[in-house]
Amino acid sequence: MVNLIANSGFQSENCTLSISDMKEHCGKRFAIKGCAILFVESGVAVCKVNYQRYAIRKGYLGIVFYDDIVVIERTSANFRCIVIMVPYNLVEEPIYKVTTSGLWNFIYKSPVFPLNDRQLFQIRTWWHQVAWVTNNVSENYRLEVLKNCIHNLLMVVDSELQLAGENSSSKEDNRARMLVTNFLELVAKHHIEYRDVTFYADKMCISASYLYKMTFKVLNVSPKSLIDKQVISAIKNYLMSTDLSVKNIAEQLHFKDASYMCRLFRRIEGLSPQEFRNKSTI
Repeated sequence: MVNLIANSGFQSENCTLSISDMKEHCGKRFAIKGCAILFVESGVAVCKVNYQRYAIRKGYLGIVFYDDIVVIERTSANFRCIVIMVPYNLVEEPIYKVTTSGLWNFIYKSPVFPLNDRQLFQIRTWWHQVAWVTNNVSENYRLEVLKNCIHNLLMVVDSELQLAGENSSSKEDNRARMLVTNFLELVAKHHIEYRDVTFYADKMCISASYLYKMTFKVLNVSPKSLIDKQVISAIKNYLMSTDLSVKNIAEQLHFKDASYMCRLFRRIEGLSPQEFRNKSTI
């Protein structure tokens, strides 16, 4: 976890919780290994998130992820911010439990946003709950309880958006489906040469984590799984329609070596390429 200048803090193997003035991070990228939840207690700061500038002050909440580019430009002398750093393995499951794409569209457009008095009270209560869990729940249960805390926060934010009328389900779902359709078209075109999710996210001018959320919401699978599925389909086509050796197929599909291709194929299909070829020709 990143080291923060903290007036007080709690640490565990799963989370780092602290109160920071963020001065240590001014002028450079703020390192996030999974998800960072920021709550401004006092003062004002100017930051950039994915090249968009935001002024954040007392009562603002921020939710940013590992592939967001976050830079703190400057802070006031009295700036204090509660920081919860959540590793990806802990936040991954809560992300996929949230069933609407509207929340992710909102966070993508507004990674930091103000809270009203009622929401401020709930966030402070939530912060104390997470701190208590981190310090007092036994190691056997801590991970699951923290996952539930993160999930609860995301559900509450999503609920507030719906109550405020900012979460139009049909419109957002259509946008998510259009985005996933564009992604699939790019995969069909580029899968032989490019199999990294970041390549496709960059082509679509979105973050990899946002693409991950959208594909999971629409198809219940990760973008990496969709890329692998397209590659496996290409391997099968070669195996069934040509006499090329496994090594030559790997070369045609730009794998670094045949053994890697075979491991990928076996992991997904449950048998080797040669076994698949033999079975398909019986």
